[in-house]
Amino acid sequence: MATFILATGAWHGSWCYRDTAKALRDAGHTVFTPTYTGLGERFHQSHEGITLETHVRDVAGVIEAEELTDVVLCGHSYGGMVITALADRLPGKIRALCYLDAFVPEHGQSLNSLLPVALPPEVFPIFLDGFRNAAREANSGMMNPVPAAVFGILEKNQAWVDRRCTVQPLATFEMPVLLKGDGTGIEKVARKLYLLADKWDPSPFRHFAAKLDGKPSWEVQKMPCSHDVMVDMPHELAQALIKLAA
Repeated sequence: MATFILATGAWHGSWCYRDTAKALRDAGHTVFTPTYTGLGERFHQSHEGITLETHVRDVAGVIEAEELTDVVLCGHSYGGMVITALADRLPGKIRALCYLDAFVPEHGQSLNSLLPVALPPEVFPIFLDGFRNAAREANSGMMNPVPAAVFGILEKNQAWVDRRCTVQPLATFEMPVLLKGDGTGIEKVARKLYLLADKWDPSPFRHFAAKLDGKPSWEVQKMPCSHDVMVDMPHELAQALIKLAA
């Protein structure tokens, strides 16, 4: 049996992994679904000073407090920033990595700095300016969630996702990931899976799937799904994670 940590994307809390976590537990696995500071049920802790580093430490704290080893670590979307930092800091405790329609940064890159690289020139300013302007206009440093419909989420699930998502500090998108040494800690993890959600656009994640396809120790798979795979195809995601851990 494997130990899974499922790290969320932006604006989401652990609620989004509800069905995937249940499927994994029903199969006998141990599952942790940490919610980042200021999101989900921890929204009462929200403030504009929260950064990517805060969220990295949130998940690192679970690994350390629970004394976990041999972990299968899954990060969705923004969560790719988080798990990249964790793989660099705790490589001996990570068994496998799953990037779930997620950003894969290198040392010194922030999420916002990756948007111009990953999206066509006519598209990325819409996202980048939208995040920054929303925070600026609110004079709060907080970003409103992107509506579920933009990410192609199934209509039957859109209201639930929109209702549960919360604002997130812009600083989490602006702070670069800081890796130690030569920044190749992620490559020390033997098994890495990139799951591309292949049923919505414009998606910045096609860039990362294409970049990683064919690289040693990486497997790239496509899923006929919206960006929120854990919401629209939770059981299929659970099966992909179990296969990765095998």
